[in-house]
Amino acid sequence: MSRSAFEIRAVGDVPSELLEDFEGATVSLEPGGSTIHVVLGDDAELHGLLAALSREGFALVDVRREPDVEPGTD
Repeated sequence: MSRSAFEIRAVGDVPSELLEDFEGATVSLEPGGSTIHVVLGDDAELHGLLAALSREGFALVDVRREPDVEPGTD
């Protein structure tokens, strides 16, 4: 199964506890919002994360799929 990396930006300070169900997800707090980096296995996981953010009242600013990196290249 192919996994994809995402960068998700949201308004407000997203608590790391909200991301516990998403293995390896990290959140960086910045002025005015949060940036989440996560690798997900499929669209259902992405929609689950976006739904969790929405349920907690966080407005999305941007969702980007990061370019795939070929194994063995940096």
